[in-house]
Amino acid sequence: MFFKSKNKQALLGDLGKASLLGIHLVSCTFVGFAIGYFLDKWLGTQPWFLIGFLFFGIAAGFKNMYIEAKKIHEEEKKRDSGQDQQAG
Repeated sequence: MFFKSKNKQALLGDLGKASLLGIHLVSCTFVGFAIGYFLDKWLGTQPWFLIGFLFFGIAAGFKNMYIEAKKIHEEEKKRDSGQDQQAG
């Protein structure tokens, strides 16, 4: 489970990494929106590229969030298993 570490420094590192989850979603969504908006403006195809790239951006944001959460979970699992071996 997330954030059950006894080490405060490790906990703060995990919280810092977790704060990236929201940033990933917002930035990917914004980039998809911007690409779609400017393509529509350039090609005169309102709103088709905007809608398409917005959905691609949202999907990319969720994919990045999933990958980052998985990374945090794996690091925490390794750290906890290492502490269990040292204690036992």
